[in-house]
Amino acid sequence: MKLLLIVLSVLFAGVMITLYSTENPGYVLIAREPWSIEMTLTVFIPLMLASFFLVYLLLFILVRLVRIPRDVRRWRARRHAKEARVALTRGLVSLAEGNWVEAETQLLAGMRHGDTTLLNYLGAALACEGQGNIEKRDEYLALAHKNAANNDLAIGMTQAYLQHRSHQLEQCLATLNELRATAPKHRQVLKLLAQVHVELRDWTGLIDLIPELRQNYVMTAKEVDALELQAHRELLKLSLPSGLPAVLKKAWNAVPKSLKRQPSLIAIYARQLIQQNEVDEAEAVLRSAIEDAWDPLLVELYGEVRGNHSAEQLEAAEGWLPSRADEPKLLLTVARLAMRAGQDAKARNHLEKCLAMHGPVEAFREMGNLLERLGEKDKALDYYRHGLEKYASELRSTQMRSGLRLPISRYRAAR
Repeated sequence: MKLLLIVLSVLFAGVMITLYSTENPGYVLIAREPWSIEMTLTVFIPLMLASFFLVYLLLFILVRLVRIPRDVRRWRARRHAKEARVALTRGLVSLAEGNWVEAETQLLAGMRHGDTTLLNYLGAALACEGQGNIEKRDEYLALAHKNAANNDLAIGMTQAYLQHRSHQLEQCLATLNELRATAPKHRQVLKLLAQVHVELRDWTGLIDLIPELRQNYVMTAKEVDALELQAHRELLKLSLPSGLPAVLKKAWNAVPKSLKRQPSLIAIYARQLIQQNEVDEAEAVLRSAIEDAWDPLLVELYGEVRGNHSAEQLEAAEGWLPSRADEPKLLLTVARLAMRAGQDAKARNHLEKCLAMHGPVEAFREMGNLLERLGEKDKALDYYRHGLEKYASELRSTQMRSGLRLPISRYRAAR
């Protein structure tokens, strides 16, 4: 409808102009001696418009001829850019599909005329990693550093991930430390750095990293606490030659106060003290920890400490009985201490109570040892046999829960 109105308007205007020009054609005189040109206005105007159009067309053709080389260059650049984008897209798709060789070929093909050199080199490095070609992978990463120096963090993170994937943990650690120097608060750098420290069992380095993990919220507080506990636990578990209690105490003093109340850490520290023949120190540490916060693990370990003051040790353990008389591990501990103090009757009484409460399997062995020393060898053998049966049953239950089955031959051997 709108187009029809426009056409009708143009036709109407043309008719009106034609009628007007027929009645009053006008007059134009152009004089320059010795020449003069006379014509009507209705002829002059079309001639002027035609001349203007011809001049414009001539100038347009001349300009286009002059610009042909530039236009050809632009056309080639656009074609090359399009080809580079297509090659990059195909290369990334092949990379996602796991077609490593095709991905590398396509990414390199689009590198010559493309403006995404960084993506091409990083993608080619990933493709080489997939092929297991470590040397070529590192060459592409080096070229990425050379051609895109402003993106060192992106390149470094890619390099660290690829080194970690290839189990080049030492190289990965060096790369991450360099990145940490330039981006000390980068969460992914810190997170991967913590993982590498764990895999390298570099517990000292992990402990030094803990404050930054907390401050930058790299992980949840619970995850950081677990890492910190694991690091201190592993440091305390490191085997030390005999006669080096100072090294052990230094490691214990480095443990934060909040972790020194952890029963697992206290147990490890106490066992290490026992290995260093610091039995009195181990007894004092365990007693203080048990009185501060009751823990069956520490109570059982307390009975294994062969201190120089067994009577006092027995007295301390018996002091816990009134409020913990139903604790099988406490009864086992008191029995062990009573046997070392030469109070066999008391030890036997507590062991019987412990076994009646279905206490630990170690109680059968202790009862067997006690009866064998008292000359009751037949009863001692019965307790040894019951202990082996219970141990085999517990072992089988544990393995069944974990989806494994205890071989029959091994079970029979346990019996």
